[in-house]
Amino acid sequence: MHNSCSSIRGLHISSRSEWMEPRFNKTEELLSSVNGITIEHIDRPDECCGFGGTFCVTDEAVSSKMGQDKVSDYQRHHIEYVVSPDMSCLMHQKGISDKENAGLKFVHVAQVLNNGPF
Repeated sequence: MHNSCSSIRGLHISSRSEWMEPRFNKTEELLSSVNGITIEHIDRPDECCGFGGTFCVTDEAVSSKMGQDKVSDYQRHHIEYVVSPDMSCLMHQKGISDKENAGLKFVHVAQVLNNGPF
């Protein structure tokens, strides 16, 4: 489960670790209603993946390293599918995963709710 920075901090769809607030995740709650899904938690779920719109162009090295850290976190926890409501984050992380031959699959939350692509 990956929520974008703007959805966490702008839309407040999940808790923000820097605020020390009780943990919640609205996207995760929605996905937990789908049969057959097991949600695994990574070490730093609300950490930025490094995409950030133009940030990935203006600070490519930092953006890449942030994405690599995120992919490493998924691998450390044996994640098979990364699900997110943000296509740009998914595309960024998929590019890094593919470059590193990590074998992760990236899926938009709407695809899961529409019974696919599994």
